[in-house]
Amino acid sequence: MNICLLAFLLLQSSLLLPPRGSAVNPAAVSQVPAKLQKDYDKLWSRFVSGQSDAQLMKDIANFMKKQKNFDPVLTIDAYIELYKGNDAEAARKFQQAFAINSKNWIAAYYLAELAYTHQDYGQANTFYSLLLDLDKSRTDVEPKREKALLLATEKLLRSAAQAEADDRFSDAEQLYRQALNIAPKDPALHSRLADLLAKAGKQAESAAERKIAEELTPRRASILRSEAGSKDDDLEDLGRWGNDIERLHEIRDAQNVSREQIAALIVKYFPQVVEHRQNQQIVTDIDSSWAREEIQIAVDAGLMSIFPNHTYEPSAAISRGEFAAPMARLIRLLGLAASANPPISITDMAPTNAQYADVQLVLGYGLMNIQDSGVFDVSAELSGREAVRAAAHLLQTFQQAQH
Repeated sequence: MNICLLAFLLLQSSLLLPPRGSAVNPAAVSQVPAKLQKDYDKLWSRFVSGQSDAQLMKDIANFMKKQKNFDPVLTIDAYIELYKGNDAEAARKFQQAFAINSKNWIAAYYLAELAYTHQDYGQANTFYSLLLDLDKSRTDVEPKREKALLLATEKLLRSAAQAEADDRFSDAEQLYRQALNIAPKDPALHSRLADLLAKAGKQAESAAERKIAEELTPRRASILRSEAGSKDDDLEDLGRWGNDIERLHEIRDAQNVSREQIAALIVKYFPQVVEHRQNQQIVTDIDSSWAREEIQIAVDAGLMSIFPNHTYEPSAAISRGEFAAPMARLIRLLGLAASANPPISITDMAPTNAQYADVQLVLGYGLMNIQDSGVFDVSAELSGREAVRAAAHLLQTFQQAQH
């Protein structure tokens, strides 16, 4: 069992579980021989009833002495620990069940969910990926898999960058290789590792990584990356956007950003907003948008609004005032307190204006600025660089508040 996973699982779980009667019967994923069916059905019925789990666990232990590699009963045993809130023990037993039967998607699902809940995002990504391999219809877990991938890679890249800055090249190399285990086809990661290996004097290995990066990168994307990415992108940008890094370039270079770009920016910088999704809203015009998933997440989390006819208008330009609203909502969602400083004087907006409170909040956090004359100009265009700067500044503020 992964030591880091066990450490996280020792914390109290916040995993939401269905009623026992709605739990998936392990017999649905693992065949029960006819000679064991009657005994198995009794064990399952007693688990669903929720009565006398202590005695049920003893009976399961006796059953497993005779049938050591019978994963359906071991899965029931893991279920009991899960419903008792013993996450570490539940994870251990699900791991055993999955080792016996690599097609046990119940075990894969809960191992992913437990790891995700306790912030072991690398492990979560691994098991979400295994689950999707076993059941391609489970599109419901894809957003979590993507978020787990992003957060696991970002954490490793941040640690690698610090190790590299401290000249701890061996530690940095190990961290880059861990990131590549998560995202082995990311050319940017191979390129960063190549740079590090060159610094460490490992020229042959550096050349090999550079070759892999070139093979994984289409020529046009490679040119764009060398011209724009290497100059402006940092490790966190690359970890955050991965193979979609060109989308960041498009946003950053936009004279006036669009509503779909803002949704993507918010979710990429703050992937935890997926946990704050409320009832899914019906949005009728985003199927063809490249940021469809991010738009849906931002709308469901209450950060971006839809129009009365349930459209979002992804390509519509967003104004400074329209940008202030979701950023203010995001500040509140993250639990950051309003600035204690007095309101900033705005010459073109009265305190009675509906947008006044949101504008004051983002100004107080330094996410946006006013002109020297005191004009905010709510209807003016919002540039991509201003939007990216605001998101990065808010993320830095939030991270500092967490420590």
